[in-house]
Amino acid sequence: MTFIKKTKKYWLVLMIVAMAWLFLRHDAFLYTNPVGQVTRVSEKETQKITDEHQNSDFIMTQKLTVKLLNHAKKTIYVSNSYAQSQVISNKYRVGDQLLLENIGATKHILSLKRDAVVGAVATLLVGLLLIYSKWRATSWLMFSLVINILLFGFALFINVHSKDANVLLLFSVLAILFATASLALVLGKTLQMGITLLTTLLTTTLTIGLLLCVLRLTNNAGVHFETMSYVTQVPVTLFMAQTIIGVLGAVMDEAADIVAMQFGMRREGITRHFSDYWHAGMSVGREIMGTLINVLFMIFIAETMPMVFLMLRNGNNWTYIMDQTMNLGILQTVISGIGIVLAVPVTSALVGWIMARKVTKL
Repeated sequence: MTFIKKTKKYWLVLMIVAMAWLFLRHDAFLYTNPVGQVTRVSEKETQKITDEHQNSDFIMTQKLTVKLLNHAKKTIYVSNSYAQSQVISNKYRVGDQLLLENIGATKHILSLKRDAVVGAVATLLVGLLLIYSKWRATSWLMFSLVINILLFGFALFINVHSKDANVLLLFSVLAILFATASLALVLGKTLQMGITLLTTLLTTTLTIGLLLCVLRLTNNAGVHFETMSYVTQVPVTLFMAQTIIGVLGAVMDEAADIVAMQFGMRREGITRHFSDYWHAGMSVGREIMGTLINVLFMIFIAETMPMVFLMLRNGNNWTYIMDQTMNLGILQTVISGIGIVLAVPVTSALVGWIMARKVTKL
């Protein structure tokens, strides 16, 4: 019976995902800009380009027949040029929906309309969460995500519109609000939530403090903050703000797991002492910190791969790439890894101390 119920839930989720995709596929009437769908494509090769490193690419020109889906529903013809490698340009196919803009009497392509795919995937995520978790837990989880997005947007608004905004202070407060909102809404106002929050903030503070001390003692030797992309503010401050958020996420993940395990021990009803919680926390921490650090490294590699490939194809050596492209990413990964390692003894000791005091009072 349980298998049949779950199968029904899967089909229900798939139906809802399909409905979301269909709605977003036909939501052009909600857009103020013109939206069109490609009905025919003809293309030809216009030229071959080769650089000094013998990297070759082909520039292609497409003649697109596009049927407008909103405003004046008519057929227009749009030209699109793209490189065959599609590094910074797109190739469009029949059935693609496009966001357009009016420039004078003609229409130009802004970008591919992706809301149907994104909306369907987001709906699938929520559906799977509801299947494998309770409705109450899923709703609070999604609510915490919305709250964090709003907090981040508000912080960006302050940063952009205030010339005198202290970026480091602003994002430090944001990190505290992130952690508080996430843990309070997911775990509730419980002792477990309070200890997890305290552990997360304490470990993050220790990690960032260690980073600042090392940078000060070495006078930032070998760290190229100037290589940050698209920076319009002081790069050092912006890097520290990034690192605070990154370390917070990594530490909170691990601290929540360790605290949950230790509270599981407490619920067994057996009288335990500091050493019991300490050894259990350290044991679990050793088991999971290697996996978490590897996850951080894989995320860093995935983010860096496109630029590394591009620089290798343009004749740059590994020393230069490590120095100019991967430098800050490696530093952030190492700092987050240190935070993960520090979270193990900090969490184990803090929970053990609090639980031991409770036993003593009893």
